[in-house]
Amino acid sequence: MNVTKYIESLESQSSTVDDIQRPAMSPDEFLGAEPQSTAEDVTPENEDIFEAVENDSLFGLVEMILKNPARLHKIIRDPARQPQLIPRLLAISLTAFTFFGAAMAIVLASTHTWPQLTAITDVLNDPNGHLISFQRIDIAGASAIGALLRGSLQLTAAYALGLIAATGICLPSLYFHGLLSGVKMSMSDVVIHSLKSKATTAVALVGILPIYAAVSMGMVIFDADQTLLNTTLWFGLILPFVAGLWGTYSLYTGFEGICHTLPPERQYRRECFLRRLVVAWSAVYTAVSPVMIFSLWAWFQSAT
Repeated sequence: MNVTKYIESLESQSSTVDDIQRPAMSPDEFLGAEPQSTAEDVTPENEDIFEAVENDSLFGLVEMILKNPARLHKIIRDPARQPQLIPRLLAISLTAFTFFGAAMAIVLASTHTWPQLTAITDVLNDPNGHLISFQRIDIAGASAIGALLRGSLQLTAAYALGLIAATGICLPSLYFHGLLSGVKMSMSDVVIHSLKSKATTAVALVGILPIYAAVSMGMVIFDADQTLLNTTLWFGLILPFVAGLWGTYSLYTGFEGICHTLPPERQYRRECFLRRLVVAWSAVYTAVSPVMIFSLWAWFQSAT
């Protein structure tokens, strides 16, 4: 009898030890969930889900400008990526400005109005002269259509080349402003920040353009007063500078991010100073761009 009780006590102790050593059930097993996949379970069919790749193509950059500008600011500070990003940002700007020139030419043609430019020297000699005057045109006939196409190409080239050329002229000034603020920037950093600002302006311009075109076409359909129509056309000519407000803000935020690399005791003073310098550079660019666009446009008209 004592032997039987002794054997039963040993069996009970053995079962207790097994319960202690048995691994606990995981929460996924308890809830009946499927086990999570690991890197070994990734197949070519679903590897795009697990692999995060930076999309810095043309459309990827446009998407970052619209949705994640902070990520774009971080990417353009990488010196290894700058040689690839510079031509792509430039291509975005040129494409958008080309769209603007084509849309503006369509609006002008629909109103049977075309801007006639007068040389700056002639306006200075004649106090009553106007740099730009809107004249009625007749688009009937092959010769008139050919002249309209030439005028559209001149308008598009003047804006696309003028805005980019003005940026190139102002680059040394922007580099000097960066040095004054104490921000350590190379010339390539200045170039890519200015092109990022220009691409932001171009994307904003494309976003505003359909609204402006719809309003202008509505005035044509409802036969609006000529003075009001000329005012609307004037606003269309300065529309890139309205979109430039987004570019100016993008330029400031990009430089502000570089200021955060300075020592903490200098960040606040340098950031305030940099804010004034960016505003000053934007004023310089705003003064240079219209002159560049007007000079190219007038030269194209005089050449033909």
